[in-house]
Amino acid sequence: MAQQTAVEWLWNVLADKGYFKKLPISEIKQAKQKEKEQIVDAHYQGYRNDIGTTEVSEQYYNETFTSTPRGEIPSAKGNEQ
Repeated sequence: MAQQTAVEWLWNVLADKGYFKKLPISEIKQAKQKEKEQIVDAHYQGYRNDIGTTEVSEQYYNETFTSTPRGEIPSAKGNEQ
C-alpha cells in the first residue's frame, strides 16, 4: 500500500469536510509538486555517493508515494483560483 504525502493527507481532510469549492486547486497542485521535489532531493542527498543521479530518487518517490484514487487532487474546472 502506497503512503500518502502530507499534501495528499491535507487534501483528503479538507475534501472530507466539504471544502472542494473553496480549495485553490492550482496552489495545492504546486504544493504537491514542491513536496515531491523535496522528497526526491532528500533521498538523493542521502544516497548521492551510491546512486549518482536523481533517477533512482524519482523511482523511490513513485514507488513509495503513488497516489491512491482518494489521494488524487482532481483538476476541477471552475475551482482554480
